[in-house]
Amino acid sequence: MKVNEDLSLLVLLEKSRMTKDGKATIIIRLTVEGKRAEISLGQKVRIENWNQESGTVKGSSQEARLINNAIETARVTIRKKYDALCLDNEFVSATMVKAAYQNKQERTKGLMEAIDLAIQRIAEKVEKKKRAKATLTKWNTTRDKAASFLQHAFRSTDIPLNKITLSFAEDFVDFLMLQQGIESNTANKYLKTIRGVITNVVARGWVANNPLCAYQCSYIEPERDILDENEILILHNKQMPVERLEHVKNAYLFMCFTGFAYKDTSKLTRDNVVTHFDGEQWIVKNRQKVTKAVCRENVPLLPIAKEIIAKYENDPYCIEHNVLLPINSNQKYNAYLKEIADLCGIKKELTTHTARHTFATTVTLANGVPLETVSALLGHKSIKTTQIYAKIVAQKVSADMGMLKERLIVKMPSIMLQRPEIAA
Repeated sequence: MKVNEDLSLLVLLEKSRMTKDGKATIIIRLTVEGKRAEISLGQKVRIENWNQESGTVKGSSQEARLINNAIETARVTIRKKYDALCLDNEFVSATMVKAAYQNKQERTKGLMEAIDLAIQRIAEKVEKKKRAKATLTKWNTTRDKAASFLQHAFRSTDIPLNKITLSFAEDFVDFLMLQQGIESNTANKYLKTIRGVITNVVARGWVANNPLCAYQCSYIEPERDILDENEILILHNKQMPVERLEHVKNAYLFMCFTGFAYKDTSKLTRDNVVTHFDGEQWIVKNRQKVTKAVCRENVPLLPIAKEIIAKYENDPYCIEHNVLLPINSNQKYNAYLKEIADLCGIKKELTTHTARHTFATTVTLANGVPLETVSALLGHKSIKTTQIYAKIVAQKVSADMGMLKERLIVKMPSIMLQRPEIAA
């Protein structure tokens, strides 16, 4: 029976648990906005005496009248409980109505419970190798940040989900930035993770809505150092005074011309070098997905990358560990890059990330490689991520043209000065 647009009640028999004398328990199935809960009335009746269409016991015997009165009383009580809950709550679930009917107070789950559920599911995926261990580490870090904030702001280990308001978002970000010294972008990433957790439990019916969705996570575009063509040539031609720096320099150049991150580069083996459909050698990270399409993070080898691989073809470390390059530790890698930059006179901070940025900008986009292709080569899930590099290239073009304009003003002032603006 449909009580209103949101609540419906159905009285039926639980036939899966019949007694030896052929009786089944009468239950009321209540549905609120598509979500169900079932309430046992503690009454039993023979199946042949039950009228499913009306949800009542057949006949006019005293037993039938008593049971039917109990059913009607339960229906009325459930409707009253539902109406009372609607007055006090923006959202009412079937579980809440059942708890109210049974005189139970449904405990509102907490934020930390929601985060722990998410972490548990990710841990299971990591165990099955469906997610990376690094993902689980990030989630555990987010949990630690949330726990620290709750202790700081509420002197509590948890907060009910229905007590979280929009101000939680701003207070959380401020706490991370002001109390823990975390940069704005990173603080907002932690908040995005928590916002996603709450969105997930809204779908599970734990809470009615996610107030954090109204908070706009700001993103400050970071300065990204990239090498220009001249600096790449300087780096390539500079002979390092010690072998360890030569190895690091070559690995860095390899990343500049393939776009692979440090971690991926360190794990590349000889098996990853494949002669592809075009007769050219490629780095193929997943040999089971070799197609004529540009596969994500499958990269054709440019001549300089081939040259670097050839240098270490007979390297003892590479042979022993079956890797392309002698990269055995990242603990001092960035420190070595700083030393290399000083030796080359490059006034930029070289890191494992600047090589990947250089591939995306100076090597590919600046030389006319389409954005979609660069996105695939970098392994980006969304082309929006790659568009960051397109902005960098545009900024460099603008800066270069600005310098050209200044030089031309000096050389050809009569042509360059006092030119009319073109109407838009």
